[in-house]
Amino acid sequence: MGTAIFMVLMVCGYWYTSRDLSTRFKIKRSFGWDVYFLVALYGCIFVLQGVIATGLTWLILLAVSATLNVLPQFAAFGHHHYQIEFMTWSFLGIQAPVVVMLSFAVLFCLYRSNWAPSARLSSSGRQRLYKRLTRSNGVEGILYQCMEEGELAWVTLKSRRIYIGMIHTASFDNTTANNLVLIPMLSGYRSSKSLELCIEHNYSAWYAKHNITLTSEPRSAMIFRKVILLDQIESLSLFDPASAMALQMHADEK
Repeated sequence: MGTAIFMVLMVCGYWYTSRDLSTRFKIKRSFGWDVYFLVALYGCIFVLQGVIATGLTWLILLAVSATLNVLPQFAAFGHHHYQIEFMTWSFLGIQAPVVVMLSFAVLFCLYRSNWAPSARLSSSGRQRLYKRLTRSNGVEGILYQCMEEGELAWVTLKSRRIYIGMIHTASFDNTTANNLVLIPMLSGYRSSKSLELCIEHNYSAWYAKHNITLTSEPRSAMIFRKVILLDQIESLSLFDPASAMALQMHADEK
């Protein structure tokens, strides 16, 4: 019986944490024993809900038995004690309350994972969720701001390669292959001596010259997209062309 409870607890916890959006983010940011304890925590919550539901079932059977024993038309058939039969009945060697408790736990898990409103978020609901989850992480916060507001991002790689462009998507679901997809506007490198930005390719001028947009056919800006692994990024910031030009002019005057 203890093995059955433990198995249902862990399976329910794993099923929920692998499908709930916000919990999946927590799992991806956890390591080692934290993952097991997080899975067990949600499994315990569902099992506890099953215990409460089983207790309510017992109270309902007690109320039904008491009502039938009070009514004379039913009292003639004998004394009713459904709550006692519920506690003593067994299924495959397991007592009925345990079977009912585990069944309720599985049903609650399936409901919260597939049919609850939190499991079927609309686009606006997902947007609010992502915004709340990215507040605790600086990199994710900047990436979300770039995607939401259409800001340009300045990405400096460990190789001193620099890309300035629009963030199309970002993936944080895989701890070894987290990446972002960038549509470049400018690319270059930092000088090894002065660390100044040296522009090599002006993608935005190419786009304007050939009438290429994000939705143009047959060629769009998406064919120039760059997939960059997050572990290859040295720094990430917003890029404002006006401010960058003002800073450059001030440096030249000095």
